[in-house]
Amino acid sequence: MNPRFGYLCLFDNPTLEDGRALTRQLILVREAERMRYDDIWVGEQHFDDRWPSGAASVMLGYAAGVTMRARVGSAAYLPALRDPIQLAEDVASIDLLTKGRFNFGVASGVAFGADAKCFGVEPADLGERGLEALELVQRLLKETEVTHKGKFFAVDRLTLAPRPEQPVPTWIATTTDSTIRLAARKGYGLMASATCTEERLRHMLSIYREEAPEGDPRLVLARFGFATAGRDEAISIARPYLEAFCEQMKKRDHVGSGELDPEALLSMSLVGDYKEVAAHVNRLNEELGVHGVAIIPTSAQFDTVKRCLAAFVDEIRLRLPVD
Repeated sequence: MNPRFGYLCLFDNPTLEDGRALTRQLILVREAERMRYDDIWVGEQHFDDRWPSGAASVMLGYAAGVTMRARVGSAAYLPALRDPIQLAEDVASIDLLTKGRFNFGVASGVAFGADAKCFGVEPADLGERGLEALELVQRLLKETEVTHKGKFFAVDRLTLAPRPEQPVPTWIATTTDSTIRLAARKGYGLMASATCTEERLRHMLSIYREEAPEGDPRLVLARFGFATAGRDEAISIARPYLEAFCEQMKKRDHVGSGELDPEALLSMSLVGDYKEVAAHVNRLNEELGVHGVAIIPTSAQFDTVKRCLAAFVDEIRLRLPVD
């Protein structure tokens, strides 16, 4: 089966006009829905004027209101930085607003240690705190009169309102073996960032299947992308964007950002002519069993992003094998 096509919204802000960036991004959400994208994913990024998407629940609520068919998802919430009760309320409300179309994606946030301090969270606690928060959120979504006394959070006989009417599918973005094993035991899917190498992806999937041989990792793979009729044009559009991305990540001093190389990232991305990109998507699906591709257009320009989104639906999807 071919992977689902998703649009991962980063709220690019090249002119440093926050309101304009938010408005334009959400217009593009409506465009992706019109183009019949399967999934709309919203990132969470704090204190970064290039990607002003800290209020992820607000953006997801808006996306819920302007879509009717596409699933809407977080890619990914950082539960370690949030009150799990409030997060559970947000998840339940968005799922109800979308009539069960919400995908709940989370990440530990360990790459954002500096951000954690602004939330009063010790960077060393991010992993453990995030998993405890996730466990509490899951219980609040499914159970009544929840009592929890953990290292970071505590509730006593709490019943959430509102609550979702059906289970909310959950994904974890992680490369940590122990968390991958937890995801496999819990039946969560795996998410992988656009910088995750295929070697790392294979390792993640092997760990998951070792822990749960009958489980389905439902891998959602983020990838930068741009496809045109000619490869040279696609490269000329994508390269400056990826160079700026790597520079910004290093500027923010995110964990692992020192290893980012624009040319290596370009080689991993879905960038090239239509035939080349379609073959890349098909190979990833055949070798890794990708559930969904979350496409990040390699441009911050509104019309160019629309062109990119249209190409993946009108040109790439049609070149994939018939299911």
